[in-house]
Amino acid sequence: MSILNFRCIFLLPFIIVCMSGGCGIQDPDFYNRQGVSLDSQGRINDALKEYKKALKLDPFNREAYNNLAVSYHKKGLFVEAIEEYKKVLELYPYDPQALYNLGTIYARNNVQDAAIFVWEKAVELKPDFSDAHYVLGLAYTQKKKYAEAIQEYKKVLDKKPDDAITHNNLGVVYTETGHLDEAINELKKSISMNPSIAMTYKNLEIAYRKKGLEADANNAIKQYEELAKKNQAK
Repeated sequence: MSILNFRCIFLLPFIIVCMSGGCGIQDPDFYNRQGVSLDSQGRINDALKEYKKALKLDPFNREAYNNLAVSYHKKGLFVEAIEEYKKVLELYPYDPQALYNLGTIYARNNVQDAAIFVWEKAVELKPDFSDAHYVLGLAYTQKKKYAEAIQEYKKVLDKKPDDAITHNNLGVVYTETGHLDEAINELKKSISMNPSIAMTYKNLEIAYRKKGLEADANNAIKQYEELAKKNQAK
């Protein structure tokens, strides 16, 4: 079985900088900025308090709702995070960032159809949103919607042609669909860009074996085993 590489999906907080005139205790942006600072220090509970102070002063503060949602998400409080993202989207229904973040929660809780729905809306609003195209590629692959996955990975590579992980994942999809020449080409590209990803050699071995290239497959699996052992020793 071929193996996809999952990289970290980063949540995207808003950072508000106080404008001239200064921030005071009645300024919601002051509390929002304090929350971002505390969050960056790992003090998430304290950050939550600051975001709530901001929202008490300004119940329509988009940035505070978003940052509150991100903090809940980091704590694993998914129900609370979803509610806050929905509040952002009630205020700003065309916010691709909030849609993307909401999708990551749905995906983490195995609600794939909901995740795909909001990610599709995100890329519709922001066609060059590479992170959203990437996670759509993963989601479509898991649902065996390979044609759609290929298109999403290609959109990532249009913007990031040197992305080794996306080349690997595209190679996996090509292998699954029997496009072995394309698979081998993508996996070789991935290795040339980042030769330290062990699973890419394993995926290349699978593609070679399916094509009947046993010598090449044996060489690829040997490289995989050597690299996996080396990485394990670190």
